[in-house]
Amino acid sequence: MSGRISSFVNALYDSKRRQFLGRDGAGWGKLGIFYFFFYLGLAGFFCAMLAVFMALSPRDRPRYFSESSRMRTRSNPLSPGLGFRPQPEVDKNIILVQKNAPFGTPNPYVKNLDQYLQVYYWKQDQVKKPDNYDEGLEEKKVEKPPKFVMNNPGDCTNYTNYGFTKGKPCVLVKMNKVVGFKPKPGSAPQDKGTYATCEHKNHAIAVHCYGEYPADGDNIGPLNYISENNWSPKCGSLDIKWFPYEGKIDRQDVYQAPYVWVQFLNPKPNVLINVICRIYGQNIDFDKKAARALTRFQVYVEDLPPKKSLSGSEF
Repeated sequence: MSGRISSFVNALYDSKRRQFLGRDGAGWGKLGIFYFFFYLGLAGFFCAMLAVFMALSPRDRPRYFSESSRMRTRSNPLSPGLGFRPQPEVDKNIILVQKNAPFGTPNPYVKNLDQYLQVYYWKQDQVKKPDNYDEGLEEKKVEKPPKFVMNNPGDCTNYTNYGFTKGKPCVLVKMNKVVGFKPKPGSAPQDKGTYATCEHKNHAIAVHCYGEYPADGDNIGPLNYISENNWSPKCGSLDIKWFPYEGKIDRQDVYQAPYVWVQFLNPKPNVLINVICRIYGQNIDFDKKAARALTRFQVYVEDLPPKKSLSGSEF
């Protein structure tokens, strides 16, 4: 046993040759210098290739976009999706409305709408001016991007908690940003029947929401669409003047996507309602199974009677 321990110790350090793990000090020094310069050169090569990649890559948009992007394949045409707010949790698509909630009760859905509108629609004044900006030269003045404004949102404002306290929730629906894509007003040939119920506009594309299943269609109740310049009980509209999205400006995303408020005027309480919102356009391909040109969410209006104490009085 002692012989094994002695052999192991000698393998680690040979006192006669003054070697540690088979190498003396000069050997370990040469090996350390070799690997130092090897990894230094490797890191330099990586940084050089990264610099070349960053120099050749566009700064404000992807290299491949629109028809040349991976969003378009042989079997799937280029078609945008839709998004909705409020969505406090990105992995959940349910909107819970507590109709009899006490006044002043914190509402995560109202808070989420406030945060979203503040971040994406109230930031034009934060656009930085270029270094060569000269106040005295008119031609060098920075042109700020147009500001999307909802002229008459009705109950869909933070002053009214976006209709949540009245049991008439407002849901913000918008088209996802696709660089270089400009929708064409109208509808695809297969959608002409359903599109006929919308109000036709030559300068806008239509947004329509409905119950996903027959029972949802009975429970969803009447809807009101609040667009940029009009109200309609039939469809919302997104003006094509806001398209296409051309990417960032000086690496700042100051683009404001147009949106539509969809207000549920009288949804059936205490029932889960599955809702689909879709968009129409001549060059927009709708596919329910592939979830193209649509968004899904659920609405649940909790309208329970006030609780009573043992004496029978309400509280």
